[in-house]
Amino acid sequence: MFLQGVLFGISLSFLIGPLLFAVVEAGIGQGFRAGIAVAAGIWISDVLFVGAILWSVDTLAAITEIDGFKHWVGIFGGAVLLVFGAGSFFSKSSQKASAALVENGIEKRSNLAWWLRGFLLNTINPGTIFFWIGIISAVVVPNLWNKQQTLIFFGGMLGTLVLTDTLKAWAAKRIRQFLTPQHIRQIQRGIGLMLMMFGLVLIGRVLIGG
Repeated sequence: MFLQGVLFGISLSFLIGPLLFAVVEAGIGQGFRAGIAVAAGIWISDVLFVGAILWSVDTLAAITEIDGFKHWVGIFGGAVLLVFGAGSFFSKSSQKASAALVENGIEKRSNLAWWLRGFLLNTINPGTIFFWIGIISAVVVPNLWNKQQTLIFFGGMLGTLVLTDTLKAWAAKRIRQFLTPQHIRQIQRGIGLMLMMFGLVLIGRVLIGG
């Protein structure tokens, strides 16, 4: 069970998506603590999802089947990605800003702001709840695991995600040391563009799919 959770965690950690870019953007733009803050927001969101699903999986599954639920959640989630992406792409650093907010010409955010960014990106993403419901439906239920066995599985999975996200934030910080402020800004703009693209794709899938 624990090993299965670790393997699922490793697979999930290598998925390329808005959450990965959010951790990398924070780590490169503001260092290890910012990257960890984003990752911590994602972890807390995942823990809340897993806890809610374990205690009320039937109710949550029923909610996701409500007419229009996937449609509006998808649009809302895509809009959030667009907002965050636009914020990264269009934000301008100011040399006249206070030292607490700007370092080497790069706009700084508080760790709480980074944490909130990670938490909202993961929570609002409609794929998150469907992913965790799918894991429980495809892995936990068929194996007839009891609550303790299920917690061991998710412990291995979430523990692996914590480790790999920490390594991502650390790697981003190491890369940051070799970049000029101009390079960092270009990377931030590129990641912002990618987040906007994810948002547009998500909205497009919802609208095209009806």
